[in-house]
Amino acid sequence: MLQLVRDCLASIVDHFSLIDDLVERNRIAIARHATPLYGRAVDNTRLRVDRVDVRQTDDELTLILGAGGVRLMLIRLRYDGWVDEVISSAGSTGHGPGAWTLIDHELSLEFSSQAAETLGLPRDCRVYLDVDDDAIRRVRAALLEILQCACFVVDTTEGRTVS
Repeated sequence: MLQLVRDCLASIVDHFSLIDDLVERNRIAIARHATPLYGRAVDNTRLRVDRVDVRQTDDELTLILGAGGVRLMLIRLRYDGWVDEVISSAGSTGHGPGAWTLIDHELSLEFSSQAAETLGLPRDCRVYLDVDDDAIRRVRAALLEILQCACFVVDTTEGRTVS
């Protein structure tokens, strides 16, 4: 009887290991494929960012995401009232995302309908961060402080964190 229990437990452990392997392979495969579509009708647009900058003053903390020398998006926390907001490349300001994820170099921001329309972004805004690991660490730290009231999942080389 004891051997039967051991065999069952070993089988369960093997199944979980297989499931973990499949999830990891799918996560990597998904991260490698960019979505070729762009526009308001497509809710899974993926932007590519090749520059990040974090600036902090006495009044605010700002994460700047850019590509090709152009600022694509600013994600900012204003300390006066602890308001998080996003500023688009066109200069429109909207509420920060209600949820976000950072998995490896993939950032996903989930905006309300109103914020997405104001910013001219899809509700599920996906950003590929084409930057080095040091920049990813800066993005991670800034987002954890700026968007601390939003739901989040962070899974980078520094570890996994969830809200």
